[in-house]
Amino acid sequence: MLKLVTESDESPTCRNCGAHVSEDFRRVFGDEDHVAHRCPECDTTRRLSRGSAAGVEVAVTDPEESAAHRSNEQAEGWSV
Repeated sequence: MLKLVTESDESPTCRNCGAHVSEDFRRVFGDEDHVAHRCPECDTTRRLSRGSAAGVEVAVTDPEESAAHRSNEQAEGWSV
C-alpha cells in the first residue's frame, strides 16, 4: 500500500535539535512518517545508519552522553 505524504505529515526539522533536515534525509533515515528524531547536526553517522534518526535505540554511545564523541571536542586521552 502506498502512503500519500502531505506537508502536515512531516516536519522539516530534527525533533532532537531543531536543525533543518532535507526531505530526502527524512525519507531515507526518518521513521515511517518521515520524521527525523536525530540528524547529522546532533548525532554521528554511525548511529544514524543504525536507526537513531528513526527514533530507534542503538547500541552505540550517544554523542550527547559522552564528551569524547562530540564533534570538535576532545576528552582527555582521546586524539583525532
